[in-house]
Amino acid sequence: MGVITTIFGGLLLFPYVVTLIFLIVMRKRGRAPSSVIGLAADITTPVLFITVYIIFRTIIGEGAGVYIVGVALLIAIVSVVLERMKVKEFQITRLLRKTWRLYFLVLTVSYILLMLIGIIMKVIEYMT
Repeated sequence: MGVITTIFGGLLLFPYVVTLIFLIVMRKRGRAPSSVIGLAADITTPVLFITVYIIFRTIIGEGAGVYIVGVALLIAIVSVVLERMKVKEFQITRLLRKTWRLYFLVLTVSYILLMLIGIIMKVIEYMT
């Protein structure tokens, strides 16, 4: 049980390991990494949601989930409005894919920023 917990914790701490493992598996199956990079991002996004939540909650405290869900809903609403303004009859699956990949980008930036903030806070805490 401890080994499973350690592996799961490591994957949550470093969510891009999931991406690398997926790309390696696809490479072994004969598919070029450039053709599956979008799918790798799609698979990594749920892990990023959990990771950003955990890091945000560690740094900020209670109520972290409300902010993450709020930003996700805001991104979805803005995506729908922009797509509706651009195209009168849009395809929902295409919109969902674009929104999901936008989540990946936003969560990647959030992950990097939160990790830097957490490290800086721990260094300052250690020095005082």
